Amino acid sequence: MPQIPQVRRILFNDEEIGMGFNSESGLAIGTALHDFTVQENPAATGQEVTASIVIVNSHEELMDSMGMSFAGHGRYGFVSASAKAKYSESSSFNSTSTFLVARCTVENPMRRGKNFKVTAVAQALLDSLRFEEFKTAFGDSFVRGLQTGGEFYSIIRITSMSASKQSELALTLQAEANGLVASGGFEAAFTQANSSASTRSEYSASMYQKAGTGAQISPTVEIGEVIDRFKRFPQIASNSAAAYETEVATYNTLPLPVPTIEEQESFLLALSDAREKKHRYVQTRNDLDFAVRNPAFFEALPPTDVLQSASSAYTKLINAVMDHAIRLSRGQITPTRLFDPTVLTPPLTEPAPIPLRRASQPIPTGARILQFQSLKCLASLESEDEAYLLWNGERIWSGTMSTGATENLNVVRLMENPTGSIQLYDEDSIDQDDLIGSGTIRLSDEAGQVEFTSDGEYALTYRLTPIQIP
Repeated sequence: MPQIPQVRRILFNDEEIGMGFNSESGLAIGTALHDFTVQENPAATGQEVTASIVIVNSHEELMDSMGMSFAGHGRYGFVSASAKAKYSESSSFNSTSTFLVARCTVENPMRRGKNFKVTAVAQALLDSLRFEEFKTAFGDSFVRGLQTGGEFYSIIRITSMSASKQSELALTLQAEANGLVASGGFEAAFTQANSSASTRSEYSASMYQKAGTGAQISPTVEIGEVIDRFKRFPQIASNSAAAYETEVATYNTLPLPVPTIEEQESFLLALSDAREKKHRYVQTRNDLDFAVRNPAFFEALPPTDVLQSASSAYTKLINAVMDHAIRLSRGQITPTRLFDPTVLTPPLTEPAPIPLRRASQPIPTGARILQFQSLKCLASLESEDEAYLLWNGERIWSGTMSTGATENLNVVRLMENPTGSIQLYDEDSIDQDDLIGSGTIRLSDEAGQVEFTSDGEYALTYRLTPIQIP
């Protein structure tokens, strides 16, 4: 139990006032308190509003802007299962795009409990010095109050072929939301940017909202809708408030033992280190995945299989560091230690850095997006073929195929030349790889199918899509 009394606010997860709370796991558990009253402060009936629209440059800054930073909570994983946490983790933050976060939080008067008393069952555990059993049953803190009001967040991603135009669009949107430029300024700038191939741009907007009903909580997708909801949200939170934060206090009036200062500091350091590593791994993996899906934004990229292999390695590191942090937060790692992937079984190693260099030239006129859709095995060479595809000499896919199997590829490439060559091979670890068949794809095609029938029988479907520039 904490020796120094602490009070903190955490995101609401349907806890009731008086309920016990485990600050390590972030879970509400049994209730050790009863016979108390709940009321609002009659002398303070107004709202408190905090609003901003900021450009964020890292996944940690994004989490900070949504009130979910490690430093703000002092514990790891308070809101790991909440809808807001899931929304923030789904942002796919990457270093290529520019991200803005529009934030508006509204606080109505806090509802607090007073005159708490300990239940007979909880008091019996304290009287018998069974502190670990008390903590297991009732946690190290309790819910003292509920904060009503609401939260509105919108994460806006802007990507442009021109890095300077990308920054200009982000600053224009930020200025419009803050009332520094006329309404519609961003839409006009976005339309102008897309009039040229060298500044072709795209954006997406997603939202999280807690408060409001019906049309007040309808999805906002267009920039104008985001700005309008952002400005109207205080009134929405006043008319249809939600409980979105709880005020948690430690059992500071009970004579409970505490860990040493050194143990507390080591615990927080290890959790903070794990969280920092997790966010760095996630951002690096997102950068690699973005490059695989959008190769037109980069130049001199390594082969796709190299990028995918590094992405897979970072996924393993993400899972490992999350497991480490969870076991730390549950007290299952004693003594406390920092996350070190090299001591795992089997050991993990972070891949060597892969530089991602933005493309300096616009997409050539007439280029089209080529999507390899599916590969069907009509008759395999062996019981199972170790098949792989080469597009203009680049290995774009590999996998195990047998007769009757279909693989959804979803591999995308930018096609500039009038024709391109596609080959399908069966990999052989001893002899030379077997060529199953080859074909030609033309830039003028709308969609089509390449049949590989030289040896074995496969069918590859594809589609070509024009790049639309207004």
